[in-house]
Amino acid sequence: MPFRTLPILCALILLAASFHWAQEKRPIADIQYFGLTGIDIQRVAGALPFHQGDELRFEQLTDFILQTREALKAHGIEPTDVAPVCCNEQGNWIIYLGLPGKNLETGSYAGPPTGSIQLPDEPVSLYRQAMDLLFESIQNKATEDRSKGYALSTYPPLRAKQLAMRDYATANVSLISRVLSESSDPQQRAVAAHLLGYANTNERQIAQLVSATRDIDEQVRNNAVRALGVLGESSSAIAALIPADGFISMLNSGSWTDRNKAGYLLRILTKPRDPRLLKMLRARATDSLLEMARWREPGHAISARMILGRIAKLDENRLEQLVTNKEVDLIIEAFKNNR
Repeated sequence: MPFRTLPILCALILLAASFHWAQEKRPIADIQYFGLTGIDIQRVAGALPFHQGDELRFEQLTDFILQTREALKAHGIEPTDVAPVCCNEQGNWIIYLGLPGKNLETGSYAGPPTGSIQLPDEPVSLYRQAMDLLFESIQNKATEDRSKGYALSTYPPLRAKQLAMRDYATANVSLISRVLSESSDPQQRAVAAHLLGYANTNERQIAQLVSATRDIDEQVRNNAVRALGVLGESSSAIAALIPADGFISMLNSGSWTDRNKAGYLLRILTKPRDPRLLKMLRARATDSLLEMARWREPGHAISARMILGRIAKLDENRLEQLVTNKEVDLIIEAFKNNR
């Protein structure tokens, strides 16, 4: 299916301060954790300076994150991430907390580039406008066509910006590639990673995006992995060109966006059920996949549930039915019983 609903993969984390809803108070609907192996979760929960049901505004997020980190550190807990994610299906906050459990894998990232090259104002502005429109598109229950190898929303204002990015990317791919690999400005690299996903599909493009998934900046990695996922969804032949091994470690990352996007990409790359890849996932990411599969927001848990079901050799139609019906316990039981 080339169309997907946006909330599954387009979680909005501190994207911009200009949303019209910045002043609105929204309740914290859920608190979820990752990096849990060997961690006393009750101790962590007791140290939190907030509770489910507390209200939070977008403009408060910076202070909220700092206060949460300080409160946990005061109890001897070093969080790897505090990620307020908007929104769940009801339009409310989910807080994801990364913890330094035994299933944490510290990534080996490339050192930051030192070049001064930058994109012109036009594509940067297009990117920011598209990000501002993303939440509106979710509110309007838009879907997203990924069949061409780049994302096109059914929400007309966002689609217009995406088509403009497509036009710019196809005409300026050399500059975009240089900014992605050379610019010292992480915001420039993040925009370039997103734009490169709108360029013409080829092996060089894929290789550059794969390289960008080792960028030291979280948003650059996020945009690069998502672009690869969209490419992979468009064609099984293209998906076969994306090396899966390097993304397994991202499932064990201390960053929520790393886990979220790596899960998305690996859900696509495990569709052919390559035994070697599935064996590696079981060996290297079992704890992380299990805790992600138990996340209560279905859109954020779907990838781990699909991957676990494939490792368990569940029939694909049966697996999709279990995922749709949110029967996660049956998926996990099948995974644990299939050794």
